[in-house]
Amino acid sequence: MDPFSQGALGAAFSQSFADKKKIPVACLAGILGGTAPDLDILISSATDPLLSQEFHRHFTHSIWFIPIGGFLVGIAMWLVFNKLIRFKEWDSKTLITFATLGYATHALLDACTSYGTRLFWPLSNARVTWDTISIIDPLVTIPLIVFVIFSVKQKSAKIARIGMGVFLFYMSLGFIQNARVTNTIEELAATRGHNVERIKLNATIGNMIVWRTVYQYDGNYYVNAVIATPFRKPGIIEGGSAPAVDPETIYPEIGTNSVARNDIRRFDYFAQGYLIEFNGALADIRYSSQPHTIEPFWGIYVDKQNPDNHVGYGIERPGGRALNTTWNMMWGDYNPNEETIPAP
Repeated sequence: MDPFSQGALGAAFSQSFADKKKIPVACLAGILGGTAPDLDILISSATDPLLSQEFHRHFTHSIWFIPIGGFLVGIAMWLVFNKLIRFKEWDSKTLITFATLGYATHALLDACTSYGTRLFWPLSNARVTWDTISIIDPLVTIPLIVFVIFSVKQKSAKIARIGMGVFLFYMSLGFIQNARVTNTIEELAATRGHNVERIKLNATIGNMIVWRTVYQYDGNYYVNAVIATPFRKPGIIEGGSAPAVDPETIYPEIGTNSVARNDIRRFDYFAQGYLIEFNGALADIRYSSQPHTIEPFWGIYVDKQNPDNHVGYGIERPGGRALNTTWNMMWGDYNPNEETIPAP
């Protein structure tokens, strides 16, 4: 998720274990520990555009790296405050403890999104995705920040614990919404005579109401938006479909052992196998600027004439039109109880 959410959660969790005198240091160490794993974005290459993708949410996001990451953040803080600023009240043990608590929250929160986190690396290389929340959700971030601030002002761990309780309650709603959306898509697929082989859900930015869904059946991906309004039957806005891509057989002219072929495999792994061909690019169908359309958010471009070159990487950011579409789906004239028309 965004760094504000990560920092606020790390602070609230660390403050929950602090006594009155240590609330300020728990807050700062929790913030730094909670955001530190995303320093992996500094791993990049001018010649290999997929390197940053490959190492984001990699070893720094593994649960096995938590004690190492917390130790490094705590020691760095101790060197700054004890050696440079000479603020000796913050000892190394305290800083390491609270930094580790903050660090421990990061990967678990990321795993709640649909992007993919190597939570159990190196024991498992699977990209864990629980698909319960968007990467940006103000209903997560703002309450956490408020509780963290009041916890510091009142020097109260109890306030931070209440904030954690509110956070956990909201996150539990994400799992409930995930189940509702999954059931809705399975019912839609049944009306089409489809057997859902696998499904990917993506809560749209800033809410748990409008979801982008992609399911696979018989070599094709089917995209639909689901409006999961609380206390009402979820509605569907149907999208389109696209053939799935086999990363081993697409573009046979580039061979099986070329740099480009290996890059396709790497991008397919990043996309969790949700790979399609779109406008000359190999694209990740999980993400789009619109909840119900095929148009991908990012993709790679293969130079078939020079297969030993790395692929090109293209990315588009959603603009106001995408946010307006999501807003209209949430609050517009669409009737979530109206019957949908099965896709051909």
